Amino acid sequence: MSTSRASRFRLPLNNTLRVIHLCFIFVFALTAILFWQQGQLFSQGYRTSQLSHLESVIARIESRAQYKIDNLRYLKRIFIEAMDDPIFPGSPVTPWEVNENSIQRPLWIGELPLPDSVTEDDELPDQESLEVRQQLNGLRKIQGLFPLATGSHELFADLYYISREGEFIASLSKEVNSLLINSYNPHEKLGSFVLASPLLNPKRTAFWTRQNIANSDETLINASIPVDFGGEWIGLLGIAFDSQSVQKFLSSSLPEDTQSAYRLYDAQLKPLTKSVGAENNVQLSVKQKETILRMLADNPRGSFRSGLVYITFGQLRGTHSVLVSTQTVSQGLHEDFGRFSLLLITMFLIFSLSLLGAYRIICRLVRNMGNLQREMHHHALHDDLTGALNRRGFFDKTSQTMPDNVDYTLVQLDLDHFKKVNDVYGHQVGDNVLVHATQRIQRAIRNQDILGRIGGEEFCIYLPNSDLKAGIMVATRIKWELESSVMIIEDGSSLPVTASLGVASHSEFPEYTLDQIQARADMRMYRAKERGRNQVCWQDDSVSQA
Repeated sequence: MSTSRASRFRLPLNNTLRVIHLCFIFVFALTAILFWQQGQLFSQGYRTSQLSHLESVIARIESRAQYKIDNLRYLKRIFIEAMDDPIFPGSPVTPWEVNENSIQRPLWIGELPLPDSVTEDDELPDQESLEVRQQLNGLRKIQGLFPLATGSHELFADLYYISREGEFIASLSKEVNSLLINSYNPHEKLGSFVLASPLLNPKRTAFWTRQNIANSDETLINASIPVDFGGEWIGLLGIAFDSQSVQKFLSSSLPEDTQSAYRLYDAQLKPLTKSVGAENNVQLSVKQKETILRMLADNPRGSFRSGLVYITFGQLRGTHSVLVSTQTVSQGLHEDFGRFSLLLITMFLIFSLSLLGAYRIICRLVRNMGNLQREMHHHALHDDLTGALNRRGFFDKTSQTMPDNVDYTLVQLDLDHFKKVNDVYGHQVGDNVLVHATQRIQRAIRNQDILGRIGGEEFCIYLPNSDLKAGIMVATRIKWELESSVMIIEDGSSLPVTASLGVASHSEFPEYTLDQIQARADMRMYRAKERGRNQVCWQDDSVSQA
């Protein structure tokens, strides 16, 4: 089949494949968009779920923290009432004269390192001595409520009282006294006493502070409330928690089946506790902390993904702290949304593989159908024995080629004594003669020339853009190719193959059709046979031979 004919069959096939490609690309793109949208919904649901878990933890912490503040308010009221009681035993006693034998469970009394504070060698004025005795008497009356206010489940949490003038600090724990004394700094701008002053705290509300212990990495978290008596600010009542207590406090507020790691930070995102919950060894980087602080400026809650880690955070009201939860992708897969996301990805992969398989099968079927169609068309237009065009194929192709050619020439050819070859040597040898003749003819013509087997042993050659002279030269060359190549048959004997040829040109008969010119060439071919065969005839009225 020629290139033009092959391209005509290839074009519909290519168009069909192009439509299939576009259809499958559209289906895949549409499916990918749908799965992507579902994935976005899952991602949003996952973030909402993480925020919900964090919110529940924050609610528990704030609820328990508020419970501590409520206890402080209750103790403050009882403490003021106890101080206001005119009946209190004994004579004025200075703080250092109170020892552990004076009460069943002693209040540990320690001095604060304040400038101008009362020392053991100083003499208290009567008024100051009375105020100190009133405070100590009130503390002795309410000290039995100290454990109830703090709760017995904390590792380290104790209620304390600090005198405003710095005369003493009192609690049930000597360790608390020591830590508070080491952490107390009256010159600290954000210290407890500054936040308890009437100027900064006119409503006398409770507040939370963080104090660093001198010469150590320890930190105290304090819930404090100012104490006023007789119209004056006299001290500070509070509950102190160390980092282990806060960590236990945080751990007890988490759900049992949590798959996230939680950690408490201060307002500058300095860690207050170690991680609790599901361990993942995630440490916030500087960039991640900057992202959290930037998002906190707009919203007290937030969530974002950093690499393979999801980070969720939220501020705790009143405590100036930030709770951060981190969860890796592997941890997230153990939650509902993680399992749903894994199922969604699996479904997308299965669908994509199925779609790809269907696409390949359909493309293969279309190509096979195209190949089958080409083969059927080839068989319909070609001679199965010689591979040359058959009669229908020859005239179809020449009729398509004629409009592009001003002049053309036809060479009609008939093998000499072919019937005798079939009778003497058999049809198998006759078929071989036909194949041999076709090959020799194709060697003698050009690539653009068209060869067709239009009968049993008859061939016709269409020579585009040629005149009669060129046709005679081609016919002569074909005659020479045939007679110069003797065919050897199976028994080793040689069998000469010759042909009679007739030539007719469009330039001779411009008004003739292709069929009429072919008939003229056929008539001249028979005239060549009549005059002895193995010759070329190109005229009607005289013998022309080459």
